Amino acid sequence: MEYLQEFPLVFFTLLVQMAVGMVLVGKCVLGNEADRALREGVRRQNVAALLLFAVAVIISFVHLGTPLHAPFTLLHVTQSWLSREILMIGLMGLALLWLVLVGRKKHAVDGEKKAMIVAGLCGIALLFVMSCVYNQSTMPGWSNWSVFTAFLASMCLLGGSWHGVVLSLRKEGAPVRALGPCLVWAVLGLVLMAVSLPLAMPEQSAFVNPVSRLLPPACIAWSHGLHALVSGLGVVLLALAAARGMQGKGFRPALTVPAFLLIVLGEVFGRLVFYLSYSRLGM
Repeated sequence: MEYLQEFPLVFFTLLVQMAVGMVLVGKCVLGNEADRALREGVRRQNVAALLLFAVAVIISFVHLGTPLHAPFTLLHVTQSWLSREILMIGLMGLALLWLVLVGRKKHAVDGEKKAMIVAGLCGIALLFVMSCVYNQSTMPGWSNWSVFTAFLASMCLLGGSWHGVVLSLRKEGAPVRALGPCLVWAVLGLVLMAVSLPLAMPEQSAFVNPVSRLLPPACIAWSHGLHALVSGLGVVLLALAAARGMQGKGFRPALTVPAFLLIVLGEVFGRLVFYLSYSRLGM
């Protein structure tokens, strides 16, 4: 089927967004905390973010075909959003590598904080450029801010819920101050999702080519609702875990792991619906 050739992009986009979210949420979890164990934990997650980003880039080659073609697309960086996306992928990769290398140095706390901020900003810029690849006037439902807000929502949900899992697995227990950022980012992701979904609905216009539709509008609307429900349940479980942790009852993986899995399931399903909702104007 036509959409199967885009399937690698589902995992490429989500893995990139999760890597960016891991860095940004990690910066907030760390804050000004002097807890050495917590700092080392965040450093390990920065390494994991770099590895996740590398896997995403490898997956993207499945869609691009021959990886050797990628450098040539940079010749059109002033005209093509796809070329700019490839450029930003390179910059983001360098920012993550710099972050990991700075983290390996002793007494480089301030430098590491700056590197996390730079990597996070590069990540948000990358998500914006990625969204612009899809923001075309011939594609109803994509020719607005819905794509960028949806990408930001995935970043927040995946990053927040993942750090929740990591904190719940700490032998020393999760610092109460670190629980708030995980939940706040996840809730922010849910809010961004609520903003993006109405904008993502395809036009009921006679100008839309019916042959280009892979799913009827009614099915897309139902699917968006299911996406929001599954991811929303994940955030509810994360909130329950955070509430228990803040009350001193323990921040347990029995709640955080299912929360993360529900959010991952919801985001994968939602991204599949995103590509299946493709429709274009014209004959």
